[in-house]
Amino acid sequence: KEIKKIAQENRRYGYRRIHKVLRRQKWKVNHKAVYRIYQKLGLKVLKRGGRKRTVGERKIQRMITGPNQCWALDFVHDRLSNGRKLRILTIIDHYTRECLMIVVEHGLNGQSVEDALKALIEDKGKPETILTDNGSEFTSNRVMRWQKEANVKWEYIEPEKPYQNGIVESFNGKLRDECLNENWFLGLQEAKEVIEKWRIHYNEDRPHSSLGGKTPKEMVMKTGTSIY
Repeated sequence: KEIKKIAQENRRYGYRRIHKVLRRQKWKVNHKAVYRIYQKLGLKVLKRGGRKRTVGERKIQRMITGPNQCWALDFVHDRLSNGRKLRILTIIDHYTRECLMIVVEHGLNGQSVEDALKALIEDKGKPETILTDNGSEFTSNRVMRWQKEANVKWEYIEPEKPYQNGIVESFNGKLRDECLNENWFLGLQEAKEVIEKWRIHYNEDRPHSSLGGKTPKEMVMKTGTSIY
């Protein structure tokens, strides 16, 4: 029953992630048993068509040993049910994988990026480095001026090489797969509320294989910083 419940609440969870959730809930069950029950219940995560990924070496490589050493930013696009565009700014901490903020609007620009970073820095403290692509919002005069005044190092990946910002690219894939593709937003406010609810779930409840099965919240607590 618990496996079915978890699968129904998180339709994009396969048996491995369900097993991790069960272990976190103190269930004593191995992954083979979860797989058998998962198969018996007829549960399945349908594969979606993926895009081709560029293969190559990252130009920007660093040893990340703690939170606030590097924040990664990127944009995601979506649409409301009436066809109106949504622009979504995502901000991720490289070390904890915590999604620090998601900004959802019909349009976002350099001012939007500056406002989001100012709010985060006031709450979280200043990052050593910010990593983005070369989009116009990140290269605007306003952002460049703010970056200089804030004394924050800003690094840009090479054009047409999104894999150099793989942490936030991976996050955006999960956001689209588990949230955007699973919902049909009727309006901007609904989109904001649903996406924010998913962000909290991602930070607090979703185990990450890259974190050894921990959640971003557990990583943040381990470092002694505050998640919200």
